[in-house]
Amino acid sequence: MKNYISALLLLCFAIGFAQPEKPSSAEIYNKLQKLNFLGSALYIAAHPDDENTRLISWLANDKKARLKCNSSF
Repeated sequence: MKNYISALLLLCFAIGFAQPEKPSSAEIYNKLQKLNFLGSALYIAAHPDDENTRLISWLANDKKARLKCNSSF
């Protein structure tokens, strides 16, 4: 029982003293741009070879859409 308490305390201290992520200015700017796009896209293809990567990259990079891609084998 004593080992569990000491492990729990150690975990609490490790979580408490962990440094938060510091995103770069480019990451912050990209996330701010994504706020201007209202919506998301779900792309489903039968095989990975059938994916239209130009469309996926256009939606993700130019339109800043939130994407979920699914390829079933």
